[in-house]
Amino acid sequence: MVAVAGPDRLDIHNEPGTKPAWACKPMLGFSTWSTQILDDVPGYGGRQTKPWFNEAQLKEISSVMKQRMPGYEYINMDSGWSQDCDRYGRWTYRRDLFPSGLRSLSDFLAKNGHKLGVYILPGIRKDAADKNLFIKGTHVRLGDIVSMRRQGNGFKDTTYMPDRHDHNVQLYYDSIAELFAEWGVSYVKADGCGPGGGNQFYPYQSPDNRACLYMMSNAFKKHNIWFELSWYLDHSYATEWAHIANGARIFIDIESYSTKTMTSTSRVFQRFEKALRWADKEAIGKDYGFFVDLDSVVVGMTVNGQCIDGLDNDDVRVSYISFWALLSSVFCIGSDPRMIPDKYLKLLCHPGILAIHQSGNMAHPLPYDTLWRKQKQIWWKPLEHGRICVGLFNIYTYPLGIGQKHSLEIQLSAIGITRANFEDVWTGEKLGTFAGSYKVLLRPGQCQMLILEPIQDALVC
Repeated sequence: MVAVAGPDRLDIHNEPGTKPAWACKPMLGFSTWSTQILDDVPGYGGRQTKPWFNEAQLKEISSVMKQRMPGYEYINMDSGWSQDCDRYGRWTYRRDLFPSGLRSLSDFLAKNGHKLGVYILPGIRKDAADKNLFIKGTHVRLGDIVSMRRQGNGFKDTTYMPDRHDHNVQLYYDSIAELFAEWGVSYVKADGCGPGGGNQFYPYQSPDNRACLYMMSNAFKKHNIWFELSWYLDHSYATEWAHIANGARIFIDIESYSTKTMTSTSRVFQRFEKALRWADKEAIGKDYGFFVDLDSVVVGMTVNGQCIDGLDNDDVRVSYISFWALLSSVFCIGSDPRMIPDKYLKLLCHPGILAIHQSGNMAHPLPYDTLWRKQKQIWWKPLEHGRICVGLFNIYTYPLGIGQKHSLEIQLSAIGITRANFEDVWTGEKLGTFAGSYKVLLRPGQCQMLILEPIQDALVC
């Protein structure tokens, strides 16, 4: 019997440098879910039942990304690409959406330098169990291994938890991974994972399905498939998540679930507090091939001349992108790349910001001592060649509007130096040499991203 994941898994040790090179850089890509909610925006919506995307749409998006967003690699389909299982109980694609099959689609994407991603749920599919289908290559029936009919993930009555996590269950997941590899799939998002799930008011709605996730991980690793966990994962299990996966969502969906707009300023800035819980976890970053996932970046989507991202202004949009880059978060845009004006593409493709993102290490916050100061966030991380990146953020906002200007000050001794040359990342402006401290006045929602070049004799011992 395969060991079951749980509090007794003391055998988990994450060693740096053990994951393959492709897993040791944070993801850049596009995901469909943010636009699947937009039922009142022409050409989008449909959620998981009638999603707007299909074979032709994704090919067109790939061609646009190749030209306009070099460096963005993954194109990930969310819920809705699959409605049924095959004769072995495995997830299979909708032929009404993909008449040429997923292998044809992934081959097209690969020619543009892109990788295909899909969405699934942990556990044994309910339809496969109800039909009592055989696991491929065995005489074991899926209905028989879920006789207790326990919930398999955070979405009720979609999958079942195996009664035991044994060799036969591993064979089931191996068969799914083999099928996905045949299709050329390079990314799998598993949703409804736990411990975690739910929302800020009713958390922990997903069952503890770590035993399934370990087996899924074992299967996908054999085929070099990026494995992403969602949603609102419990940070207490960060060591296990890092062993299982390449990325993990740390909070609820970024989407506001409006049918007309995509998110809100407050939903973006909520991530700062949630990221604090992960900042001291050791097994995060390029050395471990595991990254936090702050959720999609839904900046700049413009339809019929109107920006529908739901954000208050461009200061917020810049702060949004900057924080994701500082944390080297999984970075999937949620806006249709075909509908992003050049103005916002320049933000999403800014070379200095992407370099900070691809550095692959999560930034750390400077502590604050009062609730008031919590609205003035300062995060920093070391870069190559002794440089330091610092982000200063005024996230003081009201629930229904923008707040007010604030001064933010960093004491250089807090990051181990006394004097440095400063450069503004977004503008490229050389700001000069500062000793002891640096102070800036920021508008509500505004940030400043800095690169510091410490002066050699100015390190704090």
